[in-house]
Amino acid sequence: MNGADILKPQSKYLEVNRLRLHYLEWEGPTGQTLLLLHGFLGHAHVWDALAAALSSEYRIIALDQRGHGESQWSAEGAYSLEDHFADIAQIVAQLDLEKLVLAGHSMGGRNALFFAACLPEKVQGLVLIDSRPASTLESAEALRWLLTVLPLQAASLDEIVLSIRKHYPHISPEICYHLALHGYRKIRQGKYEPKCDPQMSLNCEKQGCCVEEIWLFLKNVTCPTLVIRGENSPFLSRDDARMMCELMPAAMWTEIPGTTHLPEQENPQDCIRVLTAFFNGLHIGLSKSRTGLPKRL
Repeated sequence: MNGADILKPQSKYLEVNRLRLHYLEWEGPTGQTLLLLHGFLGHAHVWDALAAALSSEYRIIALDQRGHGESQWSAEGAYSLEDHFADIAQIVAQLDLEKLVLAGHSMGGRNALFFAACLPEKVQGLVLIDSRPASTLESAEALRWLLTVLPLQAASLDEIVLSIRKHYPHISPEICYHLALHGYRKIRQGKYEPKCDPQMSLNCEKQGCCVEEIWLFLKNVTCPTLVIRGENSPFLSRDDARMMCELMPAAMWTEIPGTTHLPEQENPQDCIRVLTAFFNGLHIGLSKSRTGLPKRL
């Protein structure tokens, strides 16, 4: 396997719970697997930069979760926490994933947290990026605002990039274009529309842009865990990040400076540095102790 092959993922599909789910795979040289879960209205390619930095050390799988990216939409509009849990469990079983490290952003982090809490024996490490265990007035309003960020139809990718940059000015034009390229598809008359199922946004609005509370599950997460917060995030407060680490016995938290809800894209250099340090610590066994971990990285 040469260097170019390491950086280029393979595009693959699995039949999971009556849906055809798409994922990207970087075949690293070891048995350690990183399973990466994007956030609400995202896609697997949001992890490309991180995968490029880590693919020489790990096997990396980035999933397009149901209703997102190249994965099939649910005809029943089934996008609950339990639906995602069932998908992750099937993927882990079908791909025979062992020594699993889970990382998720926002919704993906909630799905990863729930899986690690319900099946702790399956997970050796966990990363939660700006993922909240419950809704607050501020986070519900931020989610409501997020639904307005991505246009439902656009005349060009440049129009989408401008929309993203208007709401997230710290993200570079190059990264915005990458997000738009993989998050939209070209339709009739040269227009572009999001690849994600609009039913998810409708479900979200019906629920008042609130998420199910899962604080009680945190005590079941016993693996080494890193909680990452965007320094200026309206979704995860500093107090909640601290509380999450108090409830999980082997957890620590940190903030990515100059970021809000998309630290991987707003400050990729610092985010990749923090993630790489945590993953490498797991890889060589430095973070496997259940005691003595600092609560702040």
